[in-house]
Amino acid sequence: MTTPCYHDQLKIQAFLDLTNRAKPGIFIYVTVWFAISFGFGLDQKNPPFFILNSSVLLALFAIRITHLLVHKRVNENNIHILNFWLVGSILLGALHWGVMSAWVFYDPNIMVIDGPILITLAAFAMGGTATLCISNEIRILYPVLMFAPSITVFLINGDQEGMMYAALITTSLAYIFAASNSVQNDYWKAITNHLVAEERAEAMEKLSVTDPLTKLKNRMYFDVEFEKEWKRSSRLKSSISLLMIDLDYFKQLNDNYGHLFGDHCLKKVAQCIEAEFKRPTDCVARYGGEEFIVMLPNTNEDGAQVLGERIVQKVASLPFEFEGKQIQITCSTGGATTCASQAINRSELVKSADTALYLAKDRGRNRYANEQVED
Repeated sequence: MTTPCYHDQLKIQAFLDLTNRAKPGIFIYVTVWFAISFGFGLDQKNPPFFILNSSVLLALFAIRITHLLVHKRVNENNIHILNFWLVGSILLGALHWGVMSAWVFYDPNIMVIDGPILITLAAFAMGGTATLCISNEIRILYPVLMFAPSITVFLINGDQEGMMYAALITTSLAYIFAASNSVQNDYWKAITNHLVAEERAEAMEKLSVTDPLTKLKNRMYFDVEFEKEWKRSSRLKSSISLLMIDLDYFKQLNDNYGHLFGDHCLKKVAQCIEAEFKRPTDCVARYGGEEFIVMLPNTNEDGAQVLGERIVQKVASLPFEFEGKQIQITCSTGGATTCASQAINRSELVKSADTALYLAKDRGRNRYANEQVED
């Protein structure tokens, strides 16, 4: 199976999983090598062979440890470099172990360790491939680099025992390919399904707090955020303001021009209102029908008035047209401000903003009115 080009998030997750799965191999190769070498006195019987292989293994150990120390810095820009580093060092380790094993089987002077090396070779090839087959390159090349040098040596020797070993290792290689392909498919299917499930859950969560018509946050979202911000503002003893915005004569607009035009107006007004509030802490929501609400943390009465009057002007200046006829839409806005406190029920601030809204309507609409909430 050729690994497809996955979403960047999926690639990074697979890279992190591969790094974690490869951690044991960093230490196992070195540990097993020194255990076999010292156990059979290889450092005394054949020092050049011991020193050469020990040096290569320690160099690979250093490369892998360095990668382990920096791998968490992975991002979309360096994923290819870090992944190449990891896969390349793993394959170099496999090549070294494969060549070293073949050397043992070929050289009579060091055949004293051929038994444990053969067992270790099979264990590394099978276990390593199954564990690291997340990477398609490792799934294919890792067992080949482990086994191919030894198969070649056994075939060159040409004796009955060598031919038997070559046949057994080749059969093992075929089995590894089949088994690892299944494991790889299962991994990618699982990780892809997990990502899809997360994205769907995120989309559902977003839909649950978003007004489908205006794409603003809905009242449920506003209520949750308002509660959080009220508690925070209470701790900081800071002011908080609300703006209640209602389109003037909206029912007549629907009756005269139809609900489709009314929906178009709501969407356009919603975009206009949202564009005026840039702070991350500001919350703009559709409160119901043609009514919108804006939460303004750390905003005093004067600041709320400036923003409320600006919204009135911006909405009044929006261009609307129906069948060639220019139509003006206006809004009335009520503002209320208080210093958040546990002694005040936050619903009082909403009531005050609503009262101010109807005060603006009583004064002729297309205007701003405000009310201060008393402690």
